[in-house]
Amino acid sequence: MEYKCPHCGADLPENAVFCPHCAKDIHARKAVKKPVPLLKKLLLALLALAVLAAVGFGLWAVFAPRTYDGYGEVRYGDYQLLLTQSVDRYTPVPELTIPGEPEGQYRVPSRLFVNDTHNGVDASEAFLAEVVEVTAAFTGQEDSPSPFVCSQPAYNEGAPECPLISLIDFTGQSAPAELVWTFHMKNGDTISLRQIYEVVPIPVYDYYPEDYPMDTAEELQALIDAIPDQVTDPVAVINLHLPPVTYADGITIQSRSMNLYGSADEAGRRTTFTGPVQVVAPNSEIAYLQDIDFVGCGSGTGLSGSAPFRATNCTFTGWDTGVLAYSTSWANVIGCTFRNNGIGFQFDSTGEYANHSMYNDNLFEGNDVAVQLDNVPTDVVLNFQGSVFRANAQSILNSCDQPLDLSQVTFE
Repeated sequence: MEYKCPHCGADLPENAVFCPHCAKDIHARKAVKKPVPLLKKLLLALLALAVLAAVGFGLWAVFAPRTYDGYGEVRYGDYQLLLTQSVDRYTPVPELTIPGEPEGQYRVPSRLFVNDTHNGVDASEAFLAEVVEVTAAFTGQEDSPSPFVCSQPAYNEGAPECPLISLIDFTGQSAPAELVWTFHMKNGDTISLRQIYEVVPIPVYDYYPEDYPMDTAEELQALIDAIPDQVTDPVAVINLHLPPVTYADGITIQSRSMNLYGSADEAGRRTTFTGPVQVVAPNSEIAYLQDIDFVGCGSGTGLSGSAPFRATNCTFTGWDTGVLAYSTSWANVIGCTFRNNGIGFQFDSTGEYANHSMYNDNLFEGNDVAVQLDNVPTDVVLNFQGSVFRANAQSILNSCDQPLDLSQVTFE
């Protein structure tokens, strides 16, 4: 093989290291690299690792599950989540102070609302589609003599405007506690929505026949009319403990809510009204009537109210209508007996308020119509579990198509 000089082009002998014609070196020279100190190499490596770590952390921060936490309200993307007790879907309630009697038992709802943060419309359906699981639990009541108890969040027919409700049960002795709704999202996020509950004791005033005259309807009515001037606290509870006598006339509770508790003597004779009892106190709490017999003579209404009331372990016999809820009232009858009335229990109220859905363990016997429902506030399902309908001309006349639960009712 012939070799040429890269400089002059002359032929070169084999293995020549310079050109015999132009005397120039025929080997190409390489530039000598400047050595890099070991410390500098180490710093460069650390810098590269730092860049990679920063990129990794940035990606983790973007895609890692997040935790959201708030009292009463949490903003989650385009959603506003809030808890209330009322039907106001725009005002969060982080703390609730609830009056309660020392021996009272209570239930209130914790309502969830979900609004679109841009226009305020209901966004619950879209939000719940992103939820895997939602739970509710109370914390911080290890030493409470009567702990708060909550149901797991669920849709409630009595409050169709809410996607989810948790029912809170407590007593007047429940210590402050924190309710936590927890949402586990499909993307791994966790949302904690909190409320603080505190019970404030309600003053209770008890009136006994040993201390106040109440042997006749006239004496009882005079006491009822005098109490509002004696007890001015609007949230105070008034309990009238009635003697086991028969009141020949009726009474009216009209200025403020009061509770009537009957009694029995050694012979088993109970507190009895042969005249109508009316509950018409405006803007009042529930009036409770317990262990009382209402005995009519074929006409009139035994117990009626335009204000909320509840009758427990009472009897209604011989009335045109045993119990009537009218105007905007909500009424419950529990463990009562309705016998030989024209109408046993009648609902004809156009209010927007419901406080209790149970009508359990009643006996309806020998009435022309045992239960007549003309108008009932809200679409809450009335549950008659454990009730018995026996020998009535018509058991239930439901002209307003109110939802009823008759699955555990006996018809004879």
